[in-house]
Formats: sequence, C-alpha cells, structure tokens
Amino acid sequence: MDVIIIYERKLRELENAILLKINLEKKGLKCDVRQFYEVNRLLKASKSRPKVIASPHLYITKSIPRIFSRFGEANFIINLQYEQVLSEKWEKLGHHNPKDEAKKAFHICWGGKTRDRLVESGVAKDNIIVLGALHLDLLRKEFREKYFAAKNVFAEKYNISSDKKWTLFISSFTYADITDERLKMNESAANTSLSSFVSIHTDSRDKILKWFEGVLKKDLKNIIIYRPHPDELALEKVIELEKKYENFVIIKNESVKNWISSCDKIYSWYSTSVVEAHFLEKAYSILRPYELPSDFDSVLLKNASFIKSYDEFEEDYFNSENNTKFPIDDSFVNQYYSFNHLNPSFDLYTDFIKNLCNSEEKQEFSINRIMRLKAKLTTLSVWIVYSLYKMSNIDLNKYRSQRKNNYLINWFIEMDNQIATDKEKNEIENRLRKVLNR
Repeated sequence: MDVIIIYERKLRELENAILLKINLEKKGLKCDVRQFYEVNRLLKASKSRPKVIASPHLYITKSIPRIFSRFGEANFIINLQYEQVLSEKWEKLGHHNPKDEAKKAFHICWGGKTRDRLVESGVAKDNIIVLGALHLDLLRKEFREKYFAAKNVFAEKYNISSDKKWTLFISSFTYADITDERLKMNESAANTSLSSFVSIHTDSRDKILKWFEGVLKKDLKNIIIYRPHPDELALEKVIELEKKYENFVIIKNESVKNWISSCDKIYSWYSTSVVEAHFLEKAYSILRPYELPSDFDSVLLKNASFIKSYDEFEEDYFNSENNTKFPIDDSFVNQYYSFNHLNPSFDLYTDFIKNLCNSEEKQEFSINRIMRLKAKLTTLSVWIVYSLYKMSNIDLNKYRSQRKNNYLINWFIEMDNQIATDKEKNEIENRLRKVLNR
C-alpha cells in the first residue's frame, strides 16, 4: 500500500478521502480509505509499511504512535487539518496547533491565515504546504453540473415535495444542553473550561427555534430543513418542533454542499459551511439573535453582517427576490481559502503525495517505548470494542435519542455513525468517478 487516507467524521471527511483516492490511483498509486475504528483492517495494516498516511488531524506526540499502531509505520504523515477556521479563543488556546513531535509531520493548509498561525506556533515553514481545501473542489464550475444531486432526487428520497420552497438551516449547536459527562470529556481534551459555551449555544438555539416557529405559523406550505451538526446530540427541542409542524424536518444525511445546492434559502448560526454557499455563489444569511463574545466568534464569521432580530429574519425569509449580496466579503474568505483557478486542490494534493511516495527520505519521530506500548494497548482496546460491535445484534436506533447510555452502547452508536460500509464507499466512488470524467 502506498497511501492510507484516514477519516474520522464520515459526513465531513469520507467523500474528500475518496476523491483524493481516485486521483492518486489515476497516478498509479495504491491507496485505501479507512476509518479510525476499523480494527479488523487495522491489525492487518499494522504489519505493513505504507509510504504515506494522511490523517484528519495531528495535534500531539501521542497521535503518532496511535496512527502507527493501527495503520503501520509510514515514511511520512500528512495532517489534512479538517479544523482550520477557528474562534479567537481556540486560536489563543493553541489546541489545534501541532505540538512537539507532531510538528515534524507535513501540515496542509487551506489558505495563508492558517499557515501564518502554524508558523507563529513554531511549526517549520518547510513542513507547511498551502494547497487549498479539498471540500471546495466539487464546487468548481467544471464539476457542479455532474456532482450535485437534483432537488427531485432528495425530494423522492426524503419524501419532501420538490414543488415547495426549501430553506436550509446548517446547525452547529454542539454544546446546547450538553451533558456534564460530555462537557468534562471535551474540557479534558481541550485542557480548558468550556462551561461558558453551554449557555451561548443553548440560548441561541432556543431563540432561533422560536424564530422558525414564528415563520412556520405563517407559512404552512414551504419546508425548513434542519441539518444538525454530527456532534449535536441534544435534539429534543428540535424534535418537538418537527412533531408540531409537518413542514419542519430534521435530516442528518448527505453532504452539506448538496443540501446547499438543493435549497432556495440557506441560514447558519456559526457554521463555516456557509463558505460552500459562498463558493457556489448562492446567497446565504447568518442568524445572530445574541451577540457572541469576540473571542468566541469564528475569526471568519465575525467579519460578516448578521440578521439580529425576528423581524429581520421574517422579512428575509419571505423575501422572494434573489439577493446576491453575501454577508462575508471575498477579501476575508480568500485569507482562509486559497483558490487555484487552473487546478483543483486534489490535483495539488496528489502531486505532493506522489513526490513523497517517490522520495528516499523518511520523517523521523522521537517516540519512547512507553508511549508506543500505550498506543498498542489502546489499539487492542479499540479492537475489543469493535469486535463486540460487529458481533452485536442490538437495535441501536432505540438508544440514539437517549442522551445517557452505558459505555458500550455509546461506542457502538459512535462506530455505527462514523464507519462507512463498503456499499456506501462504493456508491460514493462510482458517483465521483462519473463527476471526474471530464
């Protein structure tokens, strides 16, 4: 195996991984796409030595032996960095900056702002490569017509009338009504208090739901589609609204860019996925019922114009004019997302990875024996849980709506949510090959 591409969050990363795999294989490289928890493949992979491993993130030293214990000791690790546009608070905390031995890997940046942040954190300039964002490639004009599912495809699949106007809300209320257990887990990972996030997320969500109900009372025909963030677990209040109004639906599936393309209006609160609407040249709006603390707000979105009151929202919702004025200026978007007009990013990524595969060099990481042993034990524990998950006949659907489950059930649900079946991967690959057949 030349290249292994790891994905962690299926909806966010799998399509990008398969897109890159297709292009690498066109260049004659052997490539595989794997999820972090697929231990039946991991133990086999640990005996091999891929030339390059592309990881969705790489923050600290212990991430390196964890990757090696599961996928084999590669010559090079590439950090795809799926979280690059952060808040001021997260930038100051430095949680997303590579530290210690992780700095020695290659770190791909979407734009100049992230490159500058990593340089300031002490990552060598030679280890930072600005190649643009993979998830924006299929928004390019040469791919759009073939890539996007027609609105009537989703209408049939999710039983929504294609004759009605569709409004999309891209949610990111991951801390709304969060359990104490999960909050402590996130605080432990970030090594800081995140308790202030809870009220910000909860209050903003509750107010926006009231805004939705306000227009739903007046518009009984058209559809509002609520797309929750993959880590948004407390959906009870959203489900209440869905039960109350037939034209309010919660849909977690499909890529956000496909929903953006299919919908007539796009709203967000905090999600940087609005950038995909920006690159599609499709009007979108950002709802801010409460002013966010400056250090909490996204470094990109804080420069935007907002809808701040229900009256503004109602006026915008019922406005049938095609508004082409975007709330974020191009100059701010371009700082975080570079765009090559001649080549899509997956071509640039492929050229870079192919050069590494042909290189005689190798990255050297200083990992002590204790850390290597701990990584192997962690891999063993994942293998045990994964094996139990595969053997289990439990109906997980009856547990998904519960916020408190036992340890194993929580892991089973997480694995079920994030690990794609071979059928899913084949469907995505077949669809993308047709799109890329230029």
